[in-house]
Parts: sequence; structure tokens; C-alpha cells
Amino acid sequence: MPTLSTAIRPTVWIGCLACYNAGRLTGDWYDADIANLVTPEDLHGRPTLHEELWVMDHEDFCGALEGECSPSEAAEIAEALSELTHDEAAAFSVWVREWGESGDRSGWVDRFRSEYRGFHDSEGHFAQEWAEETSEPENRARMSVWPFNAIDWDYAAQELFSGGFHAEEVLGGVHVFCPR
Repeated sequence: MPTLSTAIRPTVWIGCLACYNAGRLTGDWYDADIANLVTPEDLHGRPTLHEELWVMDHEDFCGALEGECSPSEAAEIAEALSELTHDEAAAFSVWVREWGESGDRSGWVDRFRSEYRGFHDSEGHFAQEWAEETSEPENRARMSVWPFNAIDWDYAAQELFSGGFHAEEVLGGVHVFCPR
């Protein structure tokens, strides 16, 4: 069985829906990256007429998966998580809930990385860092003196975030995105 190449190793409990509807729990835990390869025969240990499988429980998805889903959806999310670092996983789960759940999932990680602007203490801190990073090199040295040190960065952030940037507040700060 193939396994994930990262320390993020989500698992899923896949069950047979026909058995569940008949009042029996038939299923087992699998590595999430192979969930789409599990067959009803794998669950039953023999040939069966039952066809539909469902992920009824899961672990270690870093918040990127909530509730039940199809085995193929769990495998897609697990594949995306396998390409991420632990630092990116929390931000990715926020991004998935906001922008990644609908539409084409191919290229998820690339799209997430192009839209993610990092974790910051606050929107105001992001606005100040963004201004410093995007200013011309000759202006950067002047940013520590007046009038730059007198800027109300929280107010500047309000303007910045009304123009396309988006922040999701989490414990200890904000994840900042600039979605397309």
C-alpha cells in the first residue's frame, strides 16, 4: 500500500453504506491517500453486491476536512496535504473552507500558495509589512522615520482589505490571502 511521504498522515474510516442502512457497521481504517482505491470487497473480505462506500470518520486532516465525505474527496484532500509543510497545513485548511471546496481541485496546492500571504499578528501588521516589502528599495530606509512611523496601520489595513486582500482570524493572529 502506498503511504503519504509527509509527516501529515491523515486516515479515514470507510464504511459500507448498504450495511450501515441495514443496521450493521462494516468498515475499517485506511490511509486517506488510498481511500479512493478501497473496494467493497476490501471491506467485506469477499465478493459482495454492495457498491457504495463512505468516509464516516477521519483523523489528522488539520481541519481541511469536516464531516463525512466520499473516499475520492478524502483522497484528494490527503494528496494536497502531502504536498504541504506543517506550517502550511493550518492555512490550507482555512483556504479550503473559504475558496477551495467548489470547482476544480486540480492545482489546489499551487493555487493556495499563490494566494497565501502568510500568518501575521494582525491585519495592521500585515499592512505595514506589505508596505515595506512592496516599496521601492530607496524608500525602505525612510520607512522607519516620519511620516511612515506615524501611519495608523490598522486604518491602512481597512483600506487594503477592502481592495482584495482577505484575513481569516485564528488563535494568535490572522492568515492573509489574496484570492483571485
